[in-house]
Amino acid sequence: MTNPFECDADNQLLNIATGVVLPPESAQRLLESTEIGKKNMEAFIQDRLNTNKVSFWEPLKQLKIKTFASTKKKITLKSTNEKNGCDRVDIVFDQYRDMSIKSHERSRRGSSSALEVKINSPSTPVPKQWAKYISNPRNKTNLCTFLTQALSELGKKKLPQGKCLVIGGGCSDGESSLHIRRDHPTVTLSDLQANHEEADTRLLFHAKHASQPDSRIIIHSPDTDVLVLGISFYGELGCKELWLRTGSKDRLRYIPLHEISTKVGPKICKALPAFHALTGSDATSAFAGVGKKRAYNILEDSEVHQESLSQLGQITLTEGEIKQCVKFVFSLYPTTKKTPSSLDELRYLLFCQKRQKSEALPPTSDSFIQHLKRANYQVLVWRKSLVGNQDLPEPQCSGWIEEDGVLCPILMTSNPAPESIIELTTCNCKKSLCRSTCSCANNGLCCTEACFCMAEPGSCLNPHSNTYQDSDSEEEDDTP
Repeated sequence: MTNPFECDADNQLLNIATGVVLPPESAQRLLESTEIGKKNMEAFIQDRLNTNKVSFWEPLKQLKIKTFASTKKKITLKSTNEKNGCDRVDIVFDQYRDMSIKSHERSRRGSSSALEVKINSPSTPVPKQWAKYISNPRNKTNLCTFLTQALSELGKKKLPQGKCLVIGGGCSDGESSLHIRRDHPTVTLSDLQANHEEADTRLLFHAKHASQPDSRIIIHSPDTDVLVLGISFYGELGCKELWLRTGSKDRLRYIPLHEISTKVGPKICKALPAFHALTGSDATSAFAGVGKKRAYNILEDSEVHQESLSQLGQITLTEGEIKQCVKFVFSLYPTTKKTPSSLDELRYLLFCQKRQKSEALPPTSDSFIQHLKRANYQVLVWRKSLVGNQDLPEPQCSGWIEEDGVLCPILMTSNPAPESIIELTTCNCKKSLCRSTCSCANNGLCCTEACFCMAEPGSCLNPHSNTYQDSDSEEEDDTP
């Protein structure tokens, strides 16, 4: 339970039992509920009793005043108790900033639908709808802060002698790292001060700090980004073995990243971050119908592509780098009889020769440039995984635009095709004879030879086509 005399929730309506904070508009309406009820009572008497303006039996409208929902459901959290003989455990947290390259994706997932819950003590109830609760970035930040404080206190009392716990990114500033040992005061590590937004990169920064020539580092994460970065940066960490612990229960497995990194070689390791960002990651989109396996096989067989992708991750893109990346995208799609000179021409050739659907075509040249800018920025972030202060440029110049305080990806700056083609409507009517579900008829257009029916009188009963034919026949009849 929250102590109401020690709570720092200024100008907020806080439930002292659960820690839930109501949004300002909901809190204001709840505080004014008595006045709202009186006004509705007076309206009821006037409209239903004193006059016949509204029928007495007409259902009452709900006021829809939001209140605090009590949570009584108990959730049991299970933890593992593996003894792997480690001397140090590092825990790192994400940072949830308003201007983030992932903010648009978080917004799409419904990040603002849950109320904020302030955790003031371990007795604060676990939210009943956990998925909804954790979708709010403020709740994630509050949870990280609480876990950092709780783990610090537990570590001082229960850590085995000779073991240490390092927590990064869980403090209020989001940059400090704490070193915790039993019966010792908590120490802030200046060597691990970092402004990383993503835990994916910060955990590698911590791994490098903990690495020794004969040490074994185990990273616990289910994220593919971490797998790619671990393989790419193994040679720079300075440890003997690097493992990725992923999965759970019967799907738990340990992946030897050091063996994979040694097997694929330094060229592919350097190109992997750019390859992953181009073909789809947490912050970048993927090419429709192009899987990672096919793309990797192409990268593995071509040293030219390995070299070109290794160059990504700079502040600005050069024309040469753009051309080389376009060639890599060419190789991801079926070959054509004619060699295309641009992605726009490749789209046209695949449409004409392969009869590909629009969603299976490669991106336009304009759209790919925006995608490449975003991928290059993401690679730039990853390239600085082993640096504490990343010093990154503003993402607004790298394929994103700010809209209502949220970074949204710029999909394209020009139309994907001429407006006359975009507005062209055709139908694919086979059995209905263009009578019921014809797209041409529904838009008030006559069918053309581009339609499946070919506008033939016997197979097309589009009323607009009949009107057109009737007008033609009338003109022919009036001709002397």
